[in-house]
Amino acid sequence: MVSYRKGSNAELKVENMMSSPQLHLKPEHEIKLGDAASVVQPAGSESKHVTAMTAEMRKTGVDVVGDMPWGTHFCLFYETLMDLLEPLVSYCKAGLESQEFCLWAVAAPLTGEDVTHALKRAVPDFDRYLNDQSIEIVLARDWYLQNGRFDRNRVTGGWNEKLAHASARGYAGVRVTGDSAWLEKQDWKDFCEYEDSINHSIANQRLTVLCTYPLAAFGAAEILDVVRTHQFAVTNRRGTWDVIETAGHKQAKAEIKRLNEELEQRVVERTSQLSTVNKELTKEVLERQRAEDELAKAFEEIKRLKDRLHDENVVLREQIDQVFMFEEIVGSSPALKTVLSSVVKVAPTDSTVLITGETGTGKELIARAIHKGSQRAGQAFVAVNCAAVPSSLIASELFGHEKGAFTGALQHRQGRFELAHSGTIFLDEIGELPAETQIALLRVLQERQFERVGGNRVIPTDVRVIAATNRDLGTAIASGAFRPDLFYRLNVFPIHVPPLRNRKEDIPMLVEYLVKRYAAKARKQIRKIDKNTLKLCQSYPWPGNIRELQNIIERSVILCTGDTFWVDEAWLSGQGGARVEPSRPLTETLRNYEKERIEGALAESNGKVAGPNGAAAKLGIPRSTLDMKIKQLKIKKYRIP
Repeated sequence: MVSYRKGSNAELKVENMMSSPQLHLKPEHEIKLGDAASVVQPAGSESKHVTAMTAEMRKTGVDVVGDMPWGTHFCLFYETLMDLLEPLVSYCKAGLESQEFCLWAVAAPLTGEDVTHALKRAVPDFDRYLNDQSIEIVLARDWYLQNGRFDRNRVTGGWNEKLAHASARGYAGVRVTGDSAWLEKQDWKDFCEYEDSINHSIANQRLTVLCTYPLAAFGAAEILDVVRTHQFAVTNRRGTWDVIETAGHKQAKAEIKRLNEELEQRVVERTSQLSTVNKELTKEVLERQRAEDELAKAFEEIKRLKDRLHDENVVLREQIDQVFMFEEIVGSSPALKTVLSSVVKVAPTDSTVLITGETGTGKELIARAIHKGSQRAGQAFVAVNCAAVPSSLIASELFGHEKGAFTGALQHRQGRFELAHSGTIFLDEIGELPAETQIALLRVLQERQFERVGGNRVIPTDVRVIAATNRDLGTAIASGAFRPDLFYRLNVFPIHVPPLRNRKEDIPMLVEYLVKRYAAKARKQIRKIDKNTLKLCQSYPWPGNIRELQNIIERSVILCTGDTFWVDEAWLSGQGGARVEPSRPLTETLRNYEKERIEGALAESNGKVAGPNGAAAKLGIPRSTLDMKIKQLKIKKYRIP
């Protein structure tokens, strides 16, 4: 600690004023801190009403010293040891309770034991803080001096070490206090520079520094130096706490105040702008909400009208279906009326229907008309041409198959019966079904269930079956090619579609209908039909029935160059002679041809059916199919020479 006195030679003398413990230190020269403040503060300012902090300090005393924010560097002038101990104990107590690391550099006449004793009385569970090194109490001479002189680098390094230590241990910050009673005159200038540098060093650090000075040891000039190097000074004068702010600190506070006022003004302006925008936004939100409500009402109305339209469409569609269920079935001949009368009677039921007739007579149209007139009209109508599917795959096509059921079955597949569930399945060319598939179909008709190929799970089905054929099933039954029990199951309600040659009175109506259809498709204007063409069409026997008529008319429309439709007589005369009336001789011819081919293959393979050199491989058909054909054609494979 440094004390300055005037000697006889008017020079400053330095002596240790606190070499022995004292409870009260009296300065030789009285210094009023109010006067000191007036020197440092700008003209016209008042020292005793500096800031709100001053009033708070005077009101609560030492408690405010402990509530200092990080980055604060201030000093305390004291006259008695009580003035020193009370604020420092409060200062360290606040730091410990805030999870900060505390360092107290003690100088005579205080000792470490004095400080420890005072802290134990003030801080609950102080021993715990001491044991876990949350606070260190060191001697000021050991902290500040190196070889008896103030060592700035040593002190700065010590601060950095403590900061790193506190950060590593997870403390919230660091709180430091040190007494200057050890200070000698020769170190005064360096120490003031050091104090001034602290203001810049701790600006952005979690660090608070409180420096204490014995008031009796300093003159006016030194007190001013101390005040200048700190943000503010605190002292207890006759029971009243005073705060002295430096000019720079006051200017900074004034600038902060000005900036705060500007900020407040900007906040007010911005708040006003935001309020205006908020009102507009609220208005827009309300308008949008009203629009959404109106839109929701509109959607509800649309939904209501849509549901009503759907109901009306269902009724209208039923009426249209009743009127136009025979839309593509053209004609008014007695033979056709008989067919349509049967369709009207059987359509509403779920009975199985067998449609017979020559090829091209429109058996599928009759089947579709039955479906349209049934209760299943809104469900699927699935058509299968049994003659178009290889006999080895027809079972998989109808009933589906499981993955791995046969070579090439790479995944599970639904059959046509599953796809037609709740609807109608139309089995065209039913007479071409292989024998094993006939058995499976018979089970479906009897038990309304089936199994997929390669599967063992029974699948129930609800489907209406309509079958059609151009073959004489009676002959097929007699030859063993068709099962009689299956025929009886299919022939619940038979409908025979007459050939076109038996309903010649429908030909003019059919020609007119088909000419309009194909003329529209070809984008041609055909206004009339040549009379000779109508006579020619009515005299021709039409072996291909309506399908042949369609082809002839489409070809004629394409070649027609005017607005009159005509047909070249050569097209009909060339085809009329090629007509084969009965289908039975052709069937027998095919059976004989099949039998000859199979017998030849068996002869080449010495009666062997399976294997790479067997008859099945030579014919390119599965063994099961060949076995079935041998049985149907009554071939004795072991008697082949």
